[in-house]
Amino acid sequence: MKRNLGKWEQNVLLRQHPLVAKYIPETTVYSEKNLDDLLNRHQSVYVKHDTTGQGRAIVNIRKDHSGNYNVNGFTIQGKPIRKTVSRVEEIQQILHPFIKFDRKSGLYIIQEDIQTHTLNGQPFSIRVHVQKLKNNWVIGGMFATRGTAKVSPKIESGIVNPYRNGKVVTISEVLSQTKVENTRMETIKKMEEIAIAAAKAVHSVLPCREYGIDFGVNQEGIPILFEVNLTPGIDEFALIEEKAIWKRIVENRKMQGEFDNVKRYDR
Repeated sequence: MKRNLGKWEQNVLLRQHPLVAKYIPETTVYSEKNLDDLLNRHQSVYVKHDTTGQGRAIVNIRKDHSGNYNVNGFTIQGKPIRKTVSRVEEIQQILHPFIKFDRKSGLYIIQEDIQTHTLNGQPFSIRVHVQKLKNNWVIGGMFATRGTAKVSPKIESGIVNPYRNGKVVTISEVLSQTKVENTRMETIKKMEEIAIAAAKAVHSVLPCREYGIDFGVNQEGIPILFEVNLTPGIDEFALIEEKAIWKRIVENRKMQGEFDNVKRYDR
């Protein structure tokens, strides 16, 4: 049984699913050639470490009119980074700070920037918590993380994470501030469908009781799946709706434990 599933391996797996594959951003393994290729076709991209989480080792990269690369995000230690370099080769030093000692930080992927933001320019992301109860998959809850500042190509990365100065709000609140305000129930329903399909796909190679699935919403109102988290925390749910969602997830976890006890007894 697998013990881990990196972002690149996830991408390969999920692209084999006929439904989920339609809602994944263009993604490839990091190389200087691949970076320039994607930047020639997209306004900006995200470069992400294959295995880190909580907003660490992720940067937004875009080219300015002078051909320089603007790099904004967080180091592998979680510290803010904001640099402009003139050559693509210089990005290697940012991603692998100890490369001069022949030590690389591991695999990185490149993902197109979906431009997920509210009407006033605040970036946001959505977490969907999926749980398995006996033989059924259920949506434990959803929350959104909204950036506190408007996206600016030179000073903001667009990265939103509860650990990286993002504010946790309800999904209804954030979607009401987007172009999908009048169709947000359809958007939510589609996210639920994609999330459960993705959870089942990952479960087939790495079984877990629950998964945290991160989404963006593009400017056409289509949900885009960024990543499946294998050990999702639930503290953020306690910050909204008077802990109602958090309590539901906890109750589901209790039922999961009861089902496990029955299975052990049956054996």
